Amino acid sequence: KLFREGSYEALKFNVKDAKVKNVLFRLGFDVSEKSESQNNHEDQPDKKQIARVVPFRMHDVHDAWNDAALSFEFALKTGIFMTNGPLSKEESSTFRSWLELLTKSLPIQMGKTHDLVTMLLEHFEEASQSQSDLSRLIRPYTAPDKSQTWRTCTNGDNKMGYTCGLWQLFHIMTIGVVEYNRHNNPIIPTRQVSEILRNYVEHFFQCEVCRLNFLDMYDNCAFDGCHRLSDKPSSNEHDWRELPMWLWETHNDVNTRLLGERMNQNNEPKPSQWESQQARWPSLYICPNCWREDKSWEEDEIFNHLHSMYWSGNPSYIKIPSEENEPNKSHRSIWKLGGFLLSVLSFVAWFVRLSKAHHHSGRHKKVDH
Repeated sequence: KLFREGSYEALKFNVKDAKVKNVLFRLGFDVSEKSESQNNHEDQPDKKQIARVVPFRMHDVHDAWNDAALSFEFALKTGIFMTNGPLSKEESSTFRSWLELLTKSLPIQMGKTHDLVTMLLEHFEEASQSQSDLSRLIRPYTAPDKSQTWRTCTNGDNKMGYTCGLWQLFHIMTIGVVEYNRHNNPIIPTRQVSEILRNYVEHFFQCEVCRLNFLDMYDNCAFDGCHRLSDKPSSNEHDWRELPMWLWETHNDVNTRLLGERMNQNNEPKPSQWESQQARWPSLYICPNCWREDKSWEEDEIFNHLHSMYWSGNPSYIKIPSEENEPNKSHRSIWKLGGFLLSVLSFVAWFVRLSKAHHHSGRHKKVDH
């Protein structure tokens, strides 16, 4: 079997077909002669181009949940109170709406974050008074700062994890809204969600440049957001999917822009078409079915990929206690195994005795009439 990187879906494959072109074709690569000639002459990346694009780190849904939770906690510690004193009426309303949205849109596997959000809503008046009050409330629910380690997008620098984890939280939330609307009433309108997100970024996103760029894109209806997102409830799942797809397009535009800004700061040539494509996530390598030959995307494939990366689709990790940590459980397991084997032996002995008794009775013999 073959596995695409980043996928747990196996592709059946015969050994007799194990030729280079066949393998690449089954993995989703275009290996036609036309493709080969084009790759040799058109937009073929060289080593310098490859080095200029920071590759996306492979991660699964558990990494995304971990980083989203860490960034949520970090924001509570450093990003809610930008000034002394209680939150303003507008800030307080935005903060409460954000917490209420998360209660509906986070997966149940993020139980620790759910508990934290529930506690904050129960003590909201106190939490919105000052940073010291908020810090005191969240302390039992959060880990010390030094123990926090983000798993994705850090490129070796843990300080880069916060912003990336915040984007993870946004993506999880938008997929979660689709899941919530599938199973609950009343339906959450997509425009209502995007407005809550927009207001949260305005009041609580620390990165000034990031904040201004996001607000400019949103308020100017980038990616047709004003029409794709509706303030009216819809029973059509396609309408709900517009929310995570809109955020995905917005995030990829940010990635492409940041690549250009970084190269401009380093006095390097502008990004090539290949580099701009590689700056978008998921890459062709990770999800070959997500992209068409003209560099446009397959909407259903993209949504399915987002769903698998931020909600489900990867194996759940099962923690098996070691004998050192669970000595009593290991001893109980040995006794259970011994009891099971004893039961099997008893059954075999009973069956043998029954067979002998049946043999001596003669009831197995043929009777002539």
